[in-house]
Amino acid sequence: MVNKVLTIAGSDSLSGGGIQADLATFEEYGVVGLSVITSIVTVQADSFQIFPIDINVIKAQLASVMSLNQIVAIKVGLLPTVDIINVVADCLETISIPIIIDPVMIFKESALKAGKSELAQAIHNRLLPLATVVTPNLNEAQLLTNSVIHNVDDMKQAARLLANEGAKNVVIKGGARLSGDLAVDVLFDGEEFTIFQNEKIKTPVPYNNGAGCTFSASIAANLVENDMRDTVQDAKEFVLAAIKNGVVLNDKFNVGNVWQAARRLG
Repeated sequence: MVNKVLTIAGSDSLSGGGIQADLATFEEYGVVGLSVITSIVTVQADSFQIFPIDINVIKAQLASVMSLNQIVAIKVGLLPTVDIINVVADCLETISIPIIIDPVMIFKESALKAGKSELAQAIHNRLLPLATVVTPNLNEAQLLTNSVIHNVDDMKQAARLLANEGAKNVVIKGGARLSGDLAVDVLFDGEEFTIFQNEKIKTPVPYNNGAGCTFSASIAANLVENDMRDTVQDAKEFVLAAIKNGVVLNDKFNVGNVWQAARRLG
C-alpha cells in the first residue's frame, strides 16, 4: 500500500499555497494526499479574503479521512478561528503519528493577520504540545513568542521558547525577511541547533507564494523515511527549486507562485 499523508488547511484560489500546494508536494514525493479543507482563501491584486468552513463540515471531513489506514503523517496549515483549532486539536489528540504544524497567521499578499492574540494563544495551548515539528516563518515566530527577531541568535531563542511549549522540533524560517544575503533556517530538536542556509534568490518578482506551505508539506511527506535534519535539508532544497522556477501570475501581482514540480522538471 502507498503511504498516505493528510493535510488539514485552507484552499488557495490561486493554488500557490494551501491544500493545492500540499497535494502537489505530496505527489512529487510519491505519497497519496488526503485533505480536510478548513477555509477558502480568495486573492486578487486589491483584495484578500478568508472564508472559514462550517465546523460541522470540518468534523465530517475529519471523520471521513480518519476512517482510512496507512496515514503516516499529518500536516496542519491555516486554521482561521479558535473554534476550528479546537476541533482539529480534539481529533489530533487521539492519534500517534507525526504531526507537522505550520502556524499560518500572516500572508504575503496582505498585512492581514488571520486572527490576533487569541489565535496565537490557541495554537500555544492546543497545537504546540501535539507538534512533532512546528515551522513558523519569522513573523509567525515573533507572534507566537511575543518577541522581536533580528538575527540567528534571536531565532534560536524563539525556537527554545516554542520547544518549551511542547513542540518536539522547531524550524524557524528566516527566508528573505532576515537581513543579509543568506536565507537562513534554524532547526532545534530540543537539544541541538542545526543551521541551514543558502544564498537569497534575487528576481524582479519574488516567486514565493506557497513557499511555507510547500516546505511543511515536504517535511510531512518525507519524514517517515528520514531523520529530522535530512528531512528539513531536503525540504529546503525542494522549495529552493520551486522558487527558482516559480510561476508568473500576472503583471498586477508582485508575487508569483512556487512550482512544486520544479526539482523534477525544471
